[in-house]
Amino acid sequence: MHLIYTLFKFLKANILFICMIIGMVFHGYIVRVAFLTPYLLFSMLLITYCRVSIRLIRPKPLHFRLSCVQIVGCLSVYFILNPLNPDLAEGCMLCILAPAATSSPVIAGLLGGSITGMATYSILSNLSVAFIAPSVFSFLGTPGLNPGETVNFIHTFATICTKVIPLLLGPFVLAFTLKKVTPEIHAKLQKKQIYSFWLWAVALTIVMANTTSKTAEMMENDDASFWHIVPIAAGAAVVCLLQFLTGRFLGKKYNEKIVGGQGLGQKNTILAIWMAGTFFGPLAAVAPASYVVWQNLINSYQLWKFRRKPDETT
Repeated sequence: MHLIYTLFKFLKANILFICMIIGMVFHGYIVRVAFLTPYLLFSMLLITYCRVSIRLIRPKPLHFRLSCVQIVGCLSVYFILNPLNPDLAEGCMLCILAPAATSSPVIAGLLGGSITGMATYSILSNLSVAFIAPSVFSFLGTPGLNPGETVNFIHTFATICTKVIPLLLGPFVLAFTLKKVTPEIHAKLQKKQIYSFWLWAVALTIVMANTTSKTAEMMENDDASFWHIVPIAAGAAVVCLLQFLTGRFLGKKYNEKIVGGQGLGQKNTILAIWMAGTFFGPLAAVAPASYVVWQNLINSYQLWKFRRKPDETT
C-alpha cells in the first residue's frame, strides 16, 4: 500500500513532464484526438473563470508595458536577426508577436497568480495582435504570399478574431451566465479548480503529440535539413526564456510576477504557426512549433516547483 501511495505521489508531482514525453513518443496515435483540444481548453477556462469577478476585469499599467515589449521586441529581433538568417528572424519575431495563450489564465491560477489580471491581459493581447499583425506583416513583407499578393487587413483581422475570440470570450460569458442563472453549478465549478490541472495534463499530451507530428511531417515534406531547423528551434528557446524572465521582471514591480511571466512567455502558438504558414515560409513555422516544447517545459517546471512548495510563490 505504501508503494502504491509513493508511486501515485510521484506521478502527481511529475505528471506534466510525463504527459509531454507520452505525447512525443506516442504522437502517431494521440494526434488522432487532436480535435478535442479546443473543447479541453474551453472546459479549463470555464472552470478557471468561475473564480473571476467581472468587476475586476480592467487593464492595468503592467498590461500596457507587456504589450509595448511585445511590439517593440518583435520588430527589434526581426531587424537584428534578418541579416544573419531570414527564417530565424521571421520565426523569432512571430514567437514574440504572438498573443498570450488562451490557457494562460489557467496556468496563472495553478501557480497562485491573479486569474483576473491574466484573463484581462489575455483578451487585451489577442485583440491587439489582431489589429497590429496585419500592419506588421505589410511593413516587413510576406514571402509566404504569392507574387503581387498583399496582406488584406480586414481579412487578416477577421481571421485572427475568428480563431481566438470564441475560445477567449465563450467560457467567460458562460461562467458569468452560470453565476446569474444557476449559481449552484457555478459554486460547484468554483470549488473544483483541481479539474483544470488534470484537463491541462490531457491537453498538454495532445498538444505535444500534435506538435511532434507536424514537425516530423515538415521535415519529411520540405527540403529543410536538420541543420536548418536546429538554429531556429534554438532561437525560439532563447526567445522563450527571455520572455518569461522579462515578464517576471516587469511584473515584480507590480507584485504580479506570475501574470508578467505568463503574459509575455506563454504564447498562442497555434495562432503563431498559422501566421507563419500563411504569411511567411515553412521554416519560419519551426520557431513557434518548437516554442510549444520550450514554454511547456518551463510551465511544467514552474508547476512542479509550486506543487512541491505550495506555501511559496514562484
